[in-house]
Amino acid sequence: MSNETIYEDLLELTITLAKERRVEALLVHVLDAALRLSRAEGAAIFTLDRLARHLHRVCFNYRGITTANQSEARISIYDKSLAPNLRDPATFAVSTSTLVAVADIDNAPGFEFDVIRDSDKAINFRTRSLTILPLTVGGEETIGILQLVNLPDRAGGSSGTLPKHVVRPMQGLASHAAAAIRNARLFEENQRLIRQLGRMNDELQQENTRLMSKAAAFKSKKPKGLIGNSAPMEKVFDLIERAAGSSVPILLRGETGTGKEMMANYIHLSSERSRSAFVAQNCAALPESLLESELFGHVKGAFTGALANKPGLVHEAHGGTLFLDEVGDMPPGLQAKVLRLLQEGEIRRVGSTKTEIVDVRIVAATNVNLEEKIERGEFRKDLYYRLNVFPIVVPPLRERPSDIPRLIDHFLTEAVGGDGERPELTADALDTLLRWAYPGNVRELKNILERAALLANRGQAIDREHLPAEISGFREETLHGAHPNHIPHGDLKSIVGQYEAMVIEARLREANWNQSHAARNLNVSRRTMVEKLNRYSIRRPGATDTATSKD
Repeated sequence: MSNETIYEDLLELTITLAKERRVEALLVHVLDAALRLSRAEGAAIFTLDRLARHLHRVCFNYRGITTANQSEARISIYDKSLAPNLRDPATFAVSTSTLVAVADIDNAPGFEFDVIRDSDKAINFRTRSLTILPLTVGGEETIGILQLVNLPDRAGGSSGTLPKHVVRPMQGLASHAAAAIRNARLFEENQRLIRQLGRMNDELQQENTRLMSKAAAFKSKKPKGLIGNSAPMEKVFDLIERAAGSSVPILLRGETGTGKEMMANYIHLSSERSRSAFVAQNCAALPESLLESELFGHVKGAFTGALANKPGLVHEAHGGTLFLDEVGDMPPGLQAKVLRLLQEGEIRRVGSTKTEIVDVRIVAATNVNLEEKIERGEFRKDLYYRLNVFPIVVPPLRERPSDIPRLIDHFLTEAVGGDGERPELTADALDTLLRWAYPGNVRELKNILERAALLANRGQAIDREHLPAEISGFREETLHGAHPNHIPHGDLKSIVGQYEAMVIEARLREANWNQSHAARNLNVSRRTMVEKLNRYSIRRPGATDTATSKD
C-alpha cells in the first residue's frame, strides 16, 4: 500500500470519526481501517474501565467478522501484589504508553502470553505475531490499546510486524481513534445524564405535587380556631406534621390557655387515626377512683352504684387518640396503670381480673413543670419518659404577637356569629390589645373580645373603654416604653420582625387596607410595603391572594 493511499485512508477515517457519535459504530470504523492499513488477520480494541484496573475487549475482528460489544475477556492491570503487571504485553503497552511489536510470540522472552493463548483456544484461533498500539489522547492519557495479530511477513507468512512506513500512520490512527472514542463516550455519558436529569426532574415534579397536595390536605384539617403563621407557630405546625405520620406518644407543654387541646385534635385529624374517635379527659377534674373508672371502665358490682358493665374512654378511643389534659395532676396510683397502657397496650376495668388489649395513641398535655414534680416524688419518672417521646412546646401568646390581629378577626367574627355585622376596632383599642401581655394567652384574648362585643352597641366600633380596666391602665404605663413582660422571646431580628408585622397590619387596618395610604403613613414606598406584606404573609381577613386589597 502506497503512502498516498495510506494517508487518503487516514483522512477519510478522520472525517468519519468526526461525524460519528455512537461508540460502537466508531469502534467498527477504527478496526476496519486498522485492518486495511496493517493487513493483519485479526484485530481488537481494549479500553480501561473507570478505575483503570482492567482492560476490557470492546471490539474485535477475527476471520473477517467485526463484533462491537464488551465481552467477558479482560486483562488485569495489576498482579496479586497490586504491582503493575508488566509481564503481559497488553498491560505493558497501556502502562508505559509504548508500542509493543512481537514477531513470534513463541520466541519472545520477557513477556507472558497466557491470556492470548487462552483466548485463542476459545475461538479456535492461533496468534503468531502481535503488535499493540496504545490509544493515547493528546500524548498524555492512555485509555486503551489497539491490538493487531498475525501481520504478514516477507515470506508470505503471518509472523510480521508493521513496516516502518506504516508505523507512523498507524500511531496517528491510534491517536485519532483514542480522541474520538473518548469524545463519543463523553457524548453518550452527557446524553445519559440528560435523560437521567429529565427523569429526576419529572420525579421531583411529581414529588413536589404530592407534597403540595399533602400539605394542602394537612392544612385543611387544621381546626378553625387554630390560627397563626408566626415563626413560633410555624415551628409547632412543622412538628405536628412530622409527628402525625407515627403513633408515638406526644407531650404538649405550654401555659394555660395556649390551645393545647386544639393542638391535640389537630394531631389526631392529621394522622391515620382520624377515622376513629378523638377522646379527651382532664386528669385534674376527677378524684382518682372516678378517673380510673372513667378512663378504663368498670364491671358490674365493682363499687356501689356500678349496676352494669361500663366501657371506659380508652375503649371509646380504640383505633384513635386519647388526649390526657393536665397529665401532671394525675393521681400517683393511676400513673402506673397509664404506664402499662403505654408500654403494653393493656388495661383492666375497675373490679375486673381480665386484661384487655386496646389500640390508642396517647397525646398528653401539661402546664406544670414535670421535672420538678419528679424530684418531689409526685410524678413517675418512667411515665415521664414514656410520654415525653415527642415533646411539643406550645408558645404563649406574648411570644407570637404578630398572630394577635388574626386572632382578633377570628374571635370578633365568632362572637357575633350569624346575628349581625362584625364590630370593628378603633386604632386606640387595637393598639391597646397589641400591647397587652396576655397571661391567660389565647383564651384570655377570646374572653376580652367576647365581652367587648357585648359592651359595644350594635354598629359601634369597639374602643378602649370597652376593654378591661387592667388592660387600659397597662397601655398608659407602656406608652413611653416597652413593658418587659410583653417583649417576645427570640433573637433581636425575630423580635423586631414580629413588631414590624404588627405595626404594618395595624396601619393597614387604620387605612381600611389601602396599601398606598398605609405606606404613606409609615413613610415607605408602596414597593417596600408590598415586599413586607409578602415577607410577613399579611393578608386582609377573608382574602385569598398574596396581597391585602387593591388600592
